[in-house]
Amino acid sequence: MKYFLSLGSNIEPRKNLDLAISALGALLNEMNCSSTHQTIAEGFEGEDFLNLVISGNSPLSFESLNKKLKSIEDKAGRDREAPKFSARTLDIDIVLQINDEEEILFESDEIAKYSFVSEPLKELL
Repeated sequence: MKYFLSLGSNIEPRKNLDLAISALGALLNEMNCSSTHQTIAEGFEGEDFLNLVISGNSPLSFESLNKKLKSIEDKAGRDREAPKFSARTLDIDIVLQINDEEEILFESDEIAKYSFVSEPLKELL
């Protein structure tokens, strides 16, 4: 199964993205990273975000991988009580899941909504 993950941070972003990339290296085979994009905070006043997309293969199901992603976010100090649009230590979302037959099994609406997802994703497709 091939996954594309959107990562973002605006609290110690380089440190938290490095932590995520390192942890994802243990979960994904043939991992590739887009370039890092700096974007303004959307929906609230705050520091700029650093965003990127990572692709890689994993035998994990969508649900199993998503659980592991939430664990990585927690290790970075993610505040689960914070409002949806607020500063983030780390946000990792599955934005695309493609099976071995190259069929799209999941496509997030965030791809169409946000350039901080679509632009780095284009680099890996």
